[in-house]
Amino acid sequence: MNESGAKEDPMPTKRLAGLLITAMSFPGWGQSQPQGRFALTAGQVAKTLSEKGIQIEDRQVSLLANVVASDPNPVLDVLSVAPIKDQVSGQDADTRSLVKLACHEPGECVPFYAIVNQPKTAAKAAPGKPASASAAGIAEVKPNASITMRAGAHATLVMDDDRSHIQVSVVSLENGMVGHRIRVASPDHKQFYYGEVVSANLLKRSY
Repeated sequence: MNESGAKEDPMPTKRLAGLLITAMSFPGWGQSQPQGRFALTAGQVAKTLSEKGIQIEDRQVSLLANVVASDPNPVLDVLSVAPIKDQVSGQDADTRSLVKLACHEPGECVPFYAIVNQPKTAAKAAPGKPASASAAGIAEVKPNASITMRAGAHATLVMDDDRSHIQVSVVSLENGMVGHRIRVASPDHKQFYYGEVVSANLLKRSY
């Protein structure tokens, strides 16, 4: 909050420009996708948001980079939603949002960003969704925050008993959230364990 009492811009234009430059530096920017990879579209992002109760049209979505996936129709997770405020025009922060998404299945695509433009009067709720779900706009979309550790993540498994404390480097074989037991393997996939998820890169178990 600044001296005048106004809230600071949560997503300033300069930061957005930096994200765009970073996205443009990714390998494959502006190039055709490799064989067996499928370009993700604004329509797929709009569909994901509509399924969460916010009816968004394709034309309201802009991807910040060319993103490809190993599946032509992957399930997408919303990782975060941040409002954007145009410092020049003073545009209402709720009308533009920076949305971070990722494929639900690990390895299908890299996390990516999209800008979603929404009128001040929120769109009608998707069929079967209560009108209140869209009344507050995209800012009310709940990220898929339940998945703490994703399959393929490199992590540390801590094994304890009354006499010893062992740490083992492992690779997660499943998605999991805090408190859930998931299957992991040694980096060479010769040893397999079950561990309880503690954080995005830590599991624990007893002998």
